[in-house]
Amino acid sequence: MRAPRIAALFLLLSHAAVAGQVPVPSPSPYGRLPAGTMVAQFIRPDVKLLTLNPVLSQDLQGLRVIAGPVTRTFPAWRSISNPTFWPGLAVNDVTGDRHADLVVTLMTDEGTGVAVYDVRVVTLPNLREIAVAPPLPYLRTHVRFGPASLAFGGRLIHLSLPEGAGGPHPARIGDQVRWDVRGGHLMALVEVRKDWAFTGRLVVVYRFQAGQLVPASLTYDASELK
Repeated sequence: MRAPRIAALFLLLSHAAVAGQVPVPSPSPYGRLPAGTMVAQFIRPDVKLLTLNPVLSQDLQGLRVIAGPVTRTFPAWRSISNPTFWPGLAVNDVTGDRHADLVVTLMTDEGTGVAVYDVRVVTLPNLREIAVAPPLPYLRTHVRFGPASLAFGGRLIHLSLPEGAGGPHPARIGDQVRWDVRGGHLMALVEVRKDWAFTGRLVVVYRFQAGQLVPASLTYDASELK
């Protein structure tokens, strides 16, 4: 292989390696942020997430998305302003139309044992928002909790509880909601909690239907929380 072809291949691999979300500078000193502060960036495709309003408290209220030449504002989007929990970006086709979508995860609540994320999905490149049905009402309708078990869809699952977490009251939906994209499907990962212990998670798989993303199926993942 001639040198120019080797150089071209190396350049191609280098560009592929940087595709994805990249770090953005954190404010120093940490505190108030002016409108227009970039809080997330994705490379290839090029997407930026900026504050819509000055940040004077612990929340980012309203965000602006820039995708190439297209700009759109989303005043209702909210996320914690701490740079440790700034928004996450992913690009994937989650509607099945063979066009890329932007998946934005926004942390809305955090603390000891608490990590709650919201998700927003917009089409690329025109930035049209797609409604996502919340997972918790779906889970409350479809899952029954017992002191050491949960049941849904005709299945009874026995929970593996640590010592000291076996009281008579039922397990419950925990205060941790995360999002992921696997195999082109948007998924909500909701922790199950009994007393102080997290004991696996309910995984809600979404499908695109009638112009929105709605829960389609439910599984239980017993693996340890990471």
